[in-house]
Amino acid sequence: MKYASIVVGRHKQNEIFKPGAGPNAGEFHIPYRLLRELFLEAGIELSTADMNIGREVMFELHINARRRLPKCPAYAYLYEDPIIRPLNSEMAQLRRYRKVFTSNETLIDGKQILCLDYPNDLSLRPVPSFIERDLFCVMIASNKALRHPHPRSLHNNRIEIIRFFEAQAPELFTLYGKGWNIPAVRPGLLGRLIKRVNEWRASIAPSRPFPSYRGTLHSKSEILDRAKFSICYENSRGSPGYVTEKIFDCFTSGCIPIYIGSTHRTALVPEDCYIDGDRFNSPAEMLHFLQSIDADSHARYQAAIQRFLAGPDSVRFTNAYFCQSLVNAVMADLMTV
Repeated sequence: MKYASIVVGRHKQNEIFKPGAGPNAGEFHIPYRLLRELFLEAGIELSTADMNIGREVMFELHINARRRLPKCPAYAYLYEDPIIRPLNSEMAQLRRYRKVFTSNETLIDGKQILCLDYPNDLSLRPVPSFIERDLFCVMIASNKALRHPHPRSLHNNRIEIIRFFEAQAPELFTLYGKGWNIPAVRPGLLGRLIKRVNEWRASIAPSRPFPSYRGTLHSKSEILDRAKFSICYENSRGSPGYVTEKIFDCFTSGCIPIYIGSTHRTALVPEDCYIDGDRFNSPAEMLHFLQSIDADSHARYQAAIQRFLAGPDSVRFTNAYFCQSLVNAVMADLMTV
């Protein structure tokens, strides 16, 4: 048996491959188990680096670029946008890898830096209709800001929407996710210090700074299956090509997303599958539009989503495509070492 290592943050002891260990209904956002299975079919056992101490490894795969590279061939998948992790755009560092995989179109050269979109479980399943959904509009997000202030951050946009609904239409909106039991988190060092103080206060005297907040979820689908609409903003206006699981989670539940995210000039998914949040001048204008959507209009959005998920244009965003493409590229490159 041949061996290879994968480095994912501080995860050790093959935790990333264990069912139930991930943050979203027990799953990680990257399908590590499938990735491991495909490498095993190619004759390579993929493990976290601590499990390979004392072994000769064929390569090391990094989830996000790292400063320190091993002596063996190294590969990287750039999971985070450079706004979140600046190292993921430092070309001098990226050139040290054999191959880099990313959705960031400003980096892709088709040779050493290859296109690979964020993976998703896009399995088709029956979804509730408009009249079967008891929630009008939801938001599932974490109360967190970028490490440093950035003009492309969308955290304040989320706060604006939350406060609008709480003041003007509280019966039409519910908020879910982590951290909303404290006031809105701010960026920067001061923001992090204030967050710690607020967390301490909340542990002693719980309060409700966001009245629409209903807690955390085991699985997003338990709420998205019930909601007609979801405020679906990325954490930031990412680099061209940057689209995470947020919009796809809505699609697989038949919930219509109001989406803001990628700076891509053309839509990466069909425009009749979602509502562009940038088209509205105010939250009030957005709410008026949502209230104008009847069962038939909602069904047309759902039908467009189903066509997209069942068609060839969605394949590039699937778990299977992600894993097979990465394995194929790494194995082909190893043949040239």
